[in-house]
Amino acid sequence: MARKKAPFNSERNAPKPRARSGRRSGSFWNRRRIAWRWLYPGVRLKRWLLLLVLSVIVFSFGLSGMLGHVFGNFELKVIDVRPLAKQIQSLRTIDFLLLTAGIAGVVMAFRRSLYSVLTVLMPAREKEYASVALKRLRMKRGPRLVAIGGGTGLPVLLSGLKKYTSNLSAIVTMADDGGSSGRLRREYQALPPGDLRNCLIAMAETSPLMSRLFQHRFRGRGGGIEGHAFGNLFITALGEITGDFATGVKAASQVLAVSGQVLPVTVDPVVLEAELEDGSTVCGESSISQSHSPIKQIRLEPGNVRPAPDTREALAKADAIILGPGSLYTSILPNLLVSGIADEIAASPAVKIYVCNVMTQPGETDGMGLAEHVRVIREHTRPDLIQYVLVNTEEPGKEMLKRYREMNAAPVLAAADDIEQLDKDGITLIRTRLAGGKDFFRHDPGRLARVILKLIVI
Repeated sequence: MARKKAPFNSERNAPKPRARSGRRSGSFWNRRRIAWRWLYPGVRLKRWLLLLVLSVIVFSFGLSGMLGHVFGNFELKVIDVRPLAKQIQSLRTIDFLLLTAGIAGVVMAFRRSLYSVLTVLMPAREKEYASVALKRLRMKRGPRLVAIGGGTGLPVLLSGLKKYTSNLSAIVTMADDGGSSGRLRREYQALPPGDLRNCLIAMAETSPLMSRLFQHRFRGRGGGIEGHAFGNLFITALGEITGDFATGVKAASQVLAVSGQVLPVTVDPVVLEAELEDGSTVCGESSISQSHSPIKQIRLEPGNVRPAPDTREALAKADAIILGPGSLYTSILPNLLVSGIADEIAASPAVKIYVCNVMTQPGETDGMGLAEHVRVIREHTRPDLIQYVLVNTEEPGKEMLKRYREMNAAPVLAAADDIEQLDKDGITLIRTRLAGGKDFFRHDPGRLARVILKLIVI
């Protein structure tokens, strides 16, 4: 009886690759192969490397001739520098010329080699490679800053700080449940990417077109991806591909060339709950801001969510930790209520700064003054969490103020009672001009960043 032929298996029946010699395997030979690619035609690096070698040889000839002429027949019998001085005065001109030519050649070869390498790495910016290199070096030496918040306030701060340092970390709330982020949470059980997307765009060093792409919202006639921001879908997809949401955010940071890092405060699913003054409870960030009763207390559900990777390390290494600007109850406090975050901030030797909103927020902070904003943070976390409070001193124009009053919003200024209370609490109040704008009255990124950096220097 004929034997039944086994089914074809592409992996089993594929020809096995030949085993390579052991001495040519390993990372050393891979690195050598990559290094040789720099000598391929078109890179314009070989000529300058050759000039560098020739310049070193010429320099060596000049130096050896000079040293040989000075010390060749010199005998130091007594401590007297006059014989040595005479020998130096009688040096040959050719030795000086060789030495000078060698030094000039080395400098030129080094500069042109660096130019060739940077032209390959940054072809679009080859005319400004020196300024780009110096800027990156300066940014790497900048202070280590951690900004905590969410919503639209945190990106404003980040866009100002990124001009002074690349050691910038944004810790972003994961309690958002409205709009595109809320739909992704409900339909895909994904973490909300909206606030992360805004922070990534604010810290990006990419083209304006890429930023517009990430902020683009799809339009349609219902269903599907209508109303979703492309950046939200992109971050969610990267989270599924990498198998970890935090890793997906890091991948998105690389795509956008982010100057620093954007970190979700937690990768555990979390819901924001608020207990109101009338005794009722409201669940969900988007519902809290629509409540008609003042907020008494806010909490996370579940209450024992863990911080995401790298958040503790960023806080421990920070030179300054900035809270806000942003919605007090729905952007700042959700981060501080994650287990261990408030304790890590308090234990850090960093300068701790709270940036108060320039306007009250309807449904959250109606009628609240500056000291009351600080009191809410201290009562929900720890009394020693804040060292400095930044408050704006400028009021919006009459027309803009009228428009805000129609929305039940008012400027948050430092009244006499606020100053007295903060002084009792041992908190330093910094009053300065921080806000501006024609259409909206909000923090100016440049002014805010400069004030924060001055506090760090002090």
